Amino acid sequence: MMLAKGALSLAPGQWVRDTRRGKGRYLRTDFRTGVTYVSWVRPGDGLKQASERFHRACRNAFVGKYRPLYEAAKAMREADRALAAGYPEREPELF
Repeated sequence: MMLAKGALSLAPGQWVRDTRRGKGRYLRTDFRTGVTYVSWVRPGDGLKQASERFHRACRNAFVGKYRPLYEAAKAMREADRALAAGYPEREPELF
């Protein structure tokens, strides 16, 4: 709740703890919905498995150094939607 209201700020990769989920690494907060995304460490995970999961989550959620890739992915999704809707003559702007 404090993250969604802006009273608390976390940096991506910062370790967090939850009473039910355990510990994990903060990814991002969607300020429109107030949902916080965390890559949780699973029981039996070593540091290598936890860091690989965090890396994949960052890539999939466009966090950190992957943020600039979001615009290209968004343009590709729009192009796919246009093709599915039957508008192949409309070219998406990639840059």
